[in-house]
Amino acid sequence: MTKMTKHPLRITADALKNAFVRSGFTLLDNGEYPELETSDLNLRIFDNPGRITKQVLLQNGEYALRTQLLPYALSEIRGEFPVCAAACGKVFDGSNTEYPARLVMEGAVVSDMNLYDYRQMWKKIVRTAFGAGYDCELIRTGEGKTGSDLASWGASAMTRTVLKETVTYEIRVLRADRTDFTAGYTGTMTWIGAAMLGHQTEQEKCLAFSIDIDHAACEWLGIETREQLFDNAQEFLGRFGDETVSVSESFEDRCRDVLRTMGYSEGFGPKIYPDGIYKKMNMIQDEWDLNNKGVLLKEPLGTSVGLPTVLTPAIEQIISEKWNAGEKEARSFEVSHIFMPQKDAAPVEKLALSFAAYGDDVTLASFIAEVDSFLTQIGNRNHFFIPNTQAIAYKYGECRLILDEKMSYLGGNFGGMSEKAEENFGIGTHAYMANLELMPLENKAKEEYGYIPPELR
Repeated sequence: MTKMTKHPLRITADALKNAFVRSGFTLLDNGEYPELETSDLNLRIFDNPGRITKQVLLQNGEYALRTQLLPYALSEIRGEFPVCAAACGKVFDGSNTEYPARLVMEGAVVSDMNLYDYRQMWKKIVRTAFGAGYDCELIRTGEGKTGSDLASWGASAMTRTVLKETVTYEIRVLRADRTDFTAGYTGTMTWIGAAMLGHQTEQEKCLAFSIDIDHAACEWLGIETREQLFDNAQEFLGRFGDETVSVSESFEDRCRDVLRTMGYSEGFGPKIYPDGIYKKMNMIQDEWDLNNKGVLLKEPLGTSVGLPTVLTPAIEQIISEKWNAGEKEARSFEVSHIFMPQKDAAPVEKLALSFAAYGDDVTLASFIAEVDSFLTQIGNRNHFFIPNTQAIAYKYGECRLILDEKMSYLGGNFGGMSEKAEENFGIGTHAYMANLELMPLENKAKEEYGYIPPELR
């Protein structure tokens, strides 16, 4: 069996998720929070010195990619006092032209905890995530209007003096050799953040945190630079053999785990598509064809046209990198958001999956069998494929549409890459790819799971 891998970002994210769950946190992690927001929704939840401030704006300036995850999670962090919850997802940095997407974990704690107990909680989280040889300290970075730490964080009468400014602490992780790194920041929420929770409680009891998983992964796993995280070569990814299941129970992670068991490694393609990438993959870009233009940006990052409408250019770029790295066989996948343009309206955001393979043992018949196996394992047993000769991104005669038993389109297609795309991307062998939207597949899996035969109704 092919070595099962897990991307270092997923290893780190899962280690932290496990640590938070064991510390009593609820995980809000389904991949469905929108990555696109109105440009004036960039709320300051707490004074995070590492917070991204430059937005990636769409062409009309009304929408932007999110720079924080927490505002979307807060609306779901509701319940009886106390509350501990965390969410994981991407945020976007408009000042980084090559790798604008960062994976973060953000969350909230609403509690009567004093500073000592809060520090002990973080010590436990860090040791559970990274190992017994690690420790954690909270290093104060900002000054509130009240006096000492205990007055700012404790449950004593001194906390009745409501904070005028948030108090921020650096989450400092200490290794066994006493070297350290900053994993993120935590602090009291602004009044806006506290109000979004819907709790009638004192502001200083509402705490927020943000952890930079990209940076933590590099520091914990010994990766020299953040750029290396996006190296799609198996020489790099093969270092991270891991057969553990994802911590999250989301449909997105179910798909990841199934593909990993099938020998696929997770890769990362471009999140901002460069000019000409649709033509490069042999897709027409006529004026009427909005889907093949990308969602245009007002402040492009480099020579880019905008956000992806499909993941196939990204997976072809990943496969190209693997071929050019000398890999004679490869299997790779990516899960990410796509954005469908709408006239005079916000783009429709969807969660999508693309995977691809090439090698001496990969043929159209074998790839059809792999797609069939994948769909069955994620709960889509009632499916079938029909040929489609109109999809020019695929080799003529090799494209298949995925339908259910009612002849309804399941939001997916697959087949051999077009010869033109392989030539343009420098892929020196015939490769196969699948492009799927996750919501139709998840809905179908739920429908099949809950199906009751007529004779038993």
